[in-house]
Amino acid sequence: MPYPKFSGIDFSQHDVTEFNPDRTDVGIGFRCGRGEFVSYIKGQKIRNELKSFTSKCWLVSCEEGLAAYITLLADKLTMGAPILINEDVRYTTFPAVKIGWLAADPRAKGSGRRLMDWAMKYVILELVPRLGIRFMTVDALFDADLPEKPYDASGFYAKLGFRFTNPDELLPPADGFRTMYFDLMPLIQQINAIKHS
Repeated sequence: MPYPKFSGIDFSQHDVTEFNPDRTDVGIGFRCGRGEFVSYIKGQKIRNELKSFTSKCWLVSCEEGLAAYITLLADKLTMGAPILINEDVRYTTFPAVKIGWLAADPRAKGSGRRLMDWAMKYVILELVPRLGIRFMTVDALFDADLPEKPYDASGFYAKLGFRFTNPDELLPPADGFRTMYFDLMPLIQQINAIKHS
């Protein structure tokens, strides 16, 4: 039996590096359940986005190759009603950071979770002190091509604490995505408490 790729690698504390769009070898051997996630990291589209500063991308990789990647970009969270009324904030639109693309090779167990943990920390430690950012958002892919077993990425995000902007949305969603958000405030408070203890 051949040695399985990424076997025995603990990705929970693995280094996260920023993607250099001039590299052409990124993504060789990368596998993912969705072909568009593979072609995105290997293709020109991501390189164009990075060079035009419309998104930024980070990788988890090792000698065995690319394990996972994530892109982040500016966004806004729009809700139908104020959600911070208990904080006396009556806005229905809030500044946010969006997870544009998140893909992990299924052989690299834990690499997607590692990127999410890293991204939340990065936003809280690097961006929140400089900008007004309260939420992270994601348009979780929902593909009903196989109605008996649709591809629904929202389960992964829900396990991390993301909530639906429209929990009553009919499925399948009209645009193929379910918008979700994560309130960073509890993590911000935890990090601040640790800093000041």
